[in-house]
Amino acid sequence: MPLPHWTSENVLPPGRHLADLSDIYERFVWDAPYRNEREILFSALSGYLGVVCRLIPSGRAWIGGELVVRSAEVPRDVDVVFIPDEWGALKRLDGPARSTFYGMFTLRGVIAEHPVMYLDQVQPVSGLVDGFLCHPGDEDAWEAAWSRGPVPGMVKGFPEVVW
Repeated sequence: MPLPHWTSENVLPPGRHLADLSDIYERFVWDAPYRNEREILFSALSGYLGVVCRLIPSGRAWIGGELVVRSAEVPRDVDVVFIPDEWGALKRLDGPARSTFYGMFTLRGVIAEHPVMYLDQVQPVSGLVDGFLCHPGDEDAWEAAWSRGPVPGMVKGFPEVVW
């Protein structure tokens, strides 16, 4: 199902819009400025989703960030929030799979050792992706965050990938 066309404000109409990767590519890479930069972000998103989908048997991913807005600014990142269908699947991940899965999420306020340093934020895929995990009961808060437009008071839509 193709994504709806851009609104006059250069965002998707409000709401969650079911999409697959080809829909996301068509709307946010092909039909938007800065195609080269968007190609890089799309590649990062595609690989990122591929890894998560191998680890989580089923769920949803809401896509946000600068990629999903048609702006005069060069997009710098793409945001993804994952909503697993079954939380028990996360608990059953073995050691290496669990490390891979939890290593794919954005961390804020990180202190690293050897050498000791403080990092404001650590992001997967060289900072191209901000990845988050939606805990049960937090869906409304994430939906409100993903619906905020680029200017105060604007409401925008976002794609939802289901597997």
